[in-house]
Amino acid sequence: MRYLSLQPIPVPVSKIALGSTYFGTTIPEKTVMAMLDAFATANGTVLDTARVYGQEYAGGPSPSELVIGKWLSETGMRNRMVLATKGMHPSGDGKSRFTYRDLMHDIEMSQQSLGSETFDIWFLHRDDPQVPVDEIMGMMAPLVQSGIIRILGASNWTTSRIEAANTYAKTHGLPTFATSEIQWSLASSTPESWNDPSLVCMDSNSLAWYRKKQMPIFAFSSQSKGFFSKAIAHGLAGLNEKSRSRFLNPDNEAKIERVRTISENTGLSPAAIATGYITNEHPSSVAIVGCSSVGQLEDTLTGADVLLSPSQLDYLSGQR
Repeated sequence: MRYLSLQPIPVPVSKIALGSTYFGTTIPEKTVMAMLDAFATANGTVLDTARVYGQEYAGGPSPSELVIGKWLSETGMRNRMVLATKGMHPSGDGKSRFTYRDLMHDIEMSQQSLGSETFDIWFLHRDDPQVPVDEIMGMMAPLVQSGIIRILGASNWTTSRIEAANTYAKTHGLPTFATSEIQWSLASSTPESWNDPSLVCMDSNSLAWYRKKQMPIFAFSSQSKGFFSKAIAHGLAGLNEKSRSRFLNPDNEAKIERVRTISENTGLSPAAIATGYITNEHPSSVAIVGCSSVGQLEDTLTGADVLLSPSQLDYLSGQR
């Protein structure tokens, strides 16, 4: 496993994070516990969750946070894990929740569910462009300054809004966004293909900005719903509806053969190659992987130490 250092987080940040969107719901607790054990055994350290994951009603508990909190308590692993969660997601009807009351409700609910007073990384789960960045950064500052949040992150924020927020924060001596979580994978995608305009997907201009700012990126859906693994193993007919609607386009169809070629030449699985594409990025980036079984997780983790050459990365992205 490879790592990066994000101060003041006291634990090395593994370049593969275990995503938990369906923990405690479609992935039952017994399977979750086994996956968390396997991830820790493989020296993975980053657990990525959110208040909204699995919620049955607005403001209610998150099954994902609850099962992770139970595992942390039973194993005593809190001090060996990088705990990342997200809050202030819009309500089910799309209504913004950018208020101090909603912020503190989410913070306190996550503390209770996860059994932790502190969060190594806490992401604002969506942006509300109607709210000025000065209000947002001023509202978040006390939580970072008090140590409840070690690192503040933006999830599904455009680079222009992150830059505006950080410019204001630096000018006024406030904590800045230190990392960003967006949708990014070898398979290109757009918010339109997800039918969710509140998402932010990586594009070339955004990647250039992240490289310039040297801001670490947490990439969700980094394996694009198993797009390459399933397409290579079963053909395009083997893709489920979500994979087809979000990732099936001419650009990504061409990438299938590139992944197949590198897989045949190196012996790496398509999952490992897709993961390596993200973890080899500079600035240091973290691939959030969503698995539903220990077997899937173990296959993905074969890419934990993959070092792709610049020519392989260019080939995968279609630049040569």
